[in-house]
Amino acid sequence: MKNKVSCSLFIALTGFLTILICSKSSPLYPLNDWVDANCYMTVGRAMTEGILPYRDLFEHKGPLLYLLHASAAMLSDSSFAGIFLFEAAACIWFLSLSDRLLRRFTGNSSLWAIPFLAMTVYGSYTFCHGDSAEEFCLPLILCAFITGLEAAENEAPLSGKSSFIMGIIAGIIFWTKFNLLGFFIGMFLVLAVISLKSGISALVRMCSYIVLGVGTVSLPVIVYFAANDALFSLCEVYFYNNIFLYGGEGTSLLTNLANGAVFTAKFLPIGTLLIISGIISAIVRRKRRYLQYGGISLITAFLGAFAGHLSYLYYPLILAPFAVIFGAAVIPYAGNLMRKAGRFVAPASLVLCMTGAFLLSPNTYLMKYSKKELPQYRFAEIINKTDSPTLLNYGFLDGGFYLAAGIIPDQKYFCRNNLDYPAMREAQRRCAEAGIPDFIVTRSASGEYPDFEHYTCIAHEEFPYYDKNLHYFLLMRK
Repeated sequence: MKNKVSCSLFIALTGFLTILICSKSSPLYPLNDWVDANCYMTVGRAMTEGILPYRDLFEHKGPLLYLLHASAAMLSDSSFAGIFLFEAAACIWFLSLSDRLLRRFTGNSSLWAIPFLAMTVYGSYTFCHGDSAEEFCLPLILCAFITGLEAAENEAPLSGKSSFIMGIIAGIIFWTKFNLLGFFIGMFLVLAVISLKSGISALVRMCSYIVLGVGTVSLPVIVYFAANDALFSLCEVYFYNNIFLYGGEGTSLLTNLANGAVFTAKFLPIGTLLIISGIISAIVRRKRRYLQYGGISLITAFLGAFAGHLSYLYYPLILAPFAVIFGAAVIPYAGNLMRKAGRFVAPASLVLCMTGAFLLSPNTYLMKYSKKELPQYRFAEIINKTDSPTLLNYGFLDGGFYLAAGIIPDQKYFCRNNLDYPAMREAQRRCAEAGIPDFIVTRSASGEYPDFEHYTCIAHEEFPYYDKNLHYFLLMRK
């Protein structure tokens, strides 16, 4: 019992330190300046005021992601402190599940490997900024894999309880970012074939419980939007727009997949090595069922993440659970050597891997800045000299200026996102040309800004955003 508690505390400490170092939501950073994260936070803050996503504020991620940020906003509506706590909890859960999976292969704890896996995933370049939908789905994917693993290995039908849990997980991810559900298709196909061997009734039973789990998550979402007369807006923005308007110019499926493979190898390099070496190990050790269950899930997860269009930096993160899944097949080879190193191997691993995470993470450059050096807070100081100011984030994704100034947007198109949606651009242009908001914030890489008749530029800041400097401009109504 004492040993179990010690292991849990070690994993919790590892998870907390990992997010503290690697996520820009951490209190060690002045602000999470990622535009996507600020879009989520602005919508979440607005939801606490009774404003609805899609209908009142145009943003296209899943409603559960906004609900998470609304919950975080109730903990702190002026920072990412609430999100930091949720990220730490998700990381601890992910590492606890990783330890559980490792124990299946080793028969005992491999605590030394937990900080290594944390560094591999959260210290990677694909863990950019922190607070992505992919990040929060990591423990859910690993939980789903473990839930169905025993049935897959024993070629036995999935139990009703496990099927219901799989359905719950699928429902949560579906309403968070539905293209991340690719892994579930692979798991379902393998488990469906196994169930069918026991008869059609076993397959129907599994499917029924999965549907029940998905429905349990989906019903409150549907009722919420229907009750607020916003069901059409939900369907239009979250489904239609994401499927048909996201991603810019069309590229071929082969090009998209090749681009995804390059991104994965480049930005999740240690994880890619674990996946490849783990697959080889599973083949050598003749773990056919494990290889089949994990391999097909990996393929469908990859297709779901990358088939639609060219990649963004954070896309490969969704494959990180497979670094654990297949890493579990190869990490035990180092287990005996690590155990011979004595009882201090786990603390030494924690120190080394957290140091490695700090050195490898693309985010830590922002630690050296204070709030007063950021354009968001410099502009906020000026904006808040006006009573009840209004603000428009013009021509780019939410830069964190609403959060810094403590403003809830009063325009549906409060920023410009990555959808190819002419109405959004036109609505922002009309708003600026009519002189509606008190202030406009915009940015460019060139140092130029749009000239609107009713506004004059009163502040200009240049600040780094990863490997490039961006110019930010604050325009005030004349």
